[in-house]
Amino acid sequence: MPNAKTPPIVMDASNGIDVYGPWFDGVAALESLNLTPSAVDSAKRTKVAIVGAGMAGLMTYLVLDQAGLTNVSIIEGSSRVGGRVRTQYMSGGPFDYSYQELGAMRLPTAVVLSNATYNISEHRLVFDLIEEMNRLNNDERHRIDLIPFLNTPPSERVHGNDVRTTTTQTPPVDVPHSASELEDPLRSTLPGDVFLKQMASNIFQAHSDWIKHGLAGLPGDRWSQFAFAVNHLGASLRDASELTSGPDSMSYWAPLCAKIVLSPETQYQTIDGGMSRLPQAFLPHVGPSITFNSKVERIAWNESAQKLTLQWRRSHAKRFDQGEYDYAIVAAPFSVVDRWRLPDLPRTMRHAINTLHFDSVCRVALEYKTRFWEHLDRPIYGTCSTVPAIPGISKMCYPSYNINGSGPAAVLASSSIQRPWGVDWSGVPEAEHVQYVLEAMIEIHGEVARDQYTGKYVRKCWGLDEFAGAAYATPTVGSVELYLPQYFRTHKHMIFVGEHTSFTNAWIVSALESGIRGAVQLLLELGLVDEAKDAVNKWMARWISAAAAGPVHPPHVPVDDGQ
Repeated sequence: MPNAKTPPIVMDASNGIDVYGPWFDGVAALESLNLTPSAVDSAKRTKVAIVGAGMAGLMTYLVLDQAGLTNVSIIEGSSRVGGRVRTQYMSGGPFDYSYQELGAMRLPTAVVLSNATYNISEHRLVFDLIEEMNRLNNDERHRIDLIPFLNTPPSERVHGNDVRTTTTQTPPVDVPHSASELEDPLRSTLPGDVFLKQMASNIFQAHSDWIKHGLAGLPGDRWSQFAFAVNHLGASLRDASELTSGPDSMSYWAPLCAKIVLSPETQYQTIDGGMSRLPQAFLPHVGPSITFNSKVERIAWNESAQKLTLQWRRSHAKRFDQGEYDYAIVAAPFSVVDRWRLPDLPRTMRHAINTLHFDSVCRVALEYKTRFWEHLDRPIYGTCSTVPAIPGISKMCYPSYNINGSGPAAVLASSSIQRPWGVDWSGVPEAEHVQYVLEAMIEIHGEVARDQYTGKYVRKCWGLDEFAGAAYATPTVGSVELYLPQYFRTHKHMIFVGEHTSFTNAWIVSALESGIRGAVQLLLELGLVDEAKDAVNKWMARWISAAAAGPVHPPHVPVDDGQ
């Protein structure tokens, strides 16, 4: 632990840190505390537990380890690393090329806006991490190579029996005349390509602007699409439902992000051999520090000792094991954490844990003897398609790896992500669900989809996963503006990270950015300003503004853990 006379540096506006945007600017501008060597050594021996070995937990560990902390461990409930990055290998291993992604499956690189291509700079963080892991491992066994994730231009394809699929996210529909009249006012009021370009180049600054005056000069996080159309533009409930996704409490920020990262004009890459190769690349470095099969269920705070006691067990029938720590970085999603016994927390932080909205996803992958879809009259090479004609299928993805290869391959034959399908299908027995998906493939492709089926499948409903409880966070109106400042605070020596604590959700980069923030937050708690600055300069340098160049001495303001 650091010297008691060294107060923590709080990550808030008092120290020039914008929690809604480029928070790293404020860190880069901090002035060193010039700790003595003994104080630095003491701080780096702080005993830290990271709860969860998903991408946020792994990134947190990497940053702290490279900052010189020597007493950091990871407690993981499952038997694997990666969390919701999970590749299912149907036959053989990564380079037998019969696999599908049950979680994250692609990495956005660029998007076309106004007939020009713009790099999506936010996701460059993932590619920086890949380069770092390749450098650290320096061996072919753990080497991560990238390949294109094919995303064909918008088009409509007709498969067998006139079943239509399309690469657009939602099928085109005819809208009533009264609703179509609102399209121009809506379009002129909403942020256009200029703002989308800003999002692509610096999403941190774009989000900070959005929070303040993103929608017609109004705070952007306080509106859903539906509410904005009805309450600001005066649309009828029916017309607003036609123009948007219907009555929905999801913040308008999410659809804007989708225009960048889920557009038919978005370009992607993926990891050759499966996305799981990214978390597995951490194992040579974090392996000795991980305790697997240990589900944390309780955290207690000792005020007099200023320490935390974590309790975990290997199954519900086992007794608890426990350990005492100076700090805990909680990298588990709130969909799991809300089941834990925790110390008293500020009401707003407790509300975040209990009420932050998550979506579920059910995916079914089927293995086929050959890549018959690549040899149809109208061949299919990679890409994902929606299937509006068959309820519950939602999205189908064909493999982008090993194009024109031989041997078996797997199709993600159903990815039910739109509410309520991701929840509805969780309650359907697995065998019945898989049979439904197989019959959908046969309806689309004909009997070849029956004849070529090997009988191997996998179904993953993330809402049923005991270590995840959901697929990803989908914050409702006001959640980000209300809760984000709480994530930047340290609550009784607990720091919360994960994609759900970022303002971009559901992507690997969201978890990585939160892990960097959580590690920097701890370093500042310990007075290790130089190490915190080094971390942001290494990982966030491309977004650090020139305005952050001048040193700012942080005032030591006590944390207000009130409402």
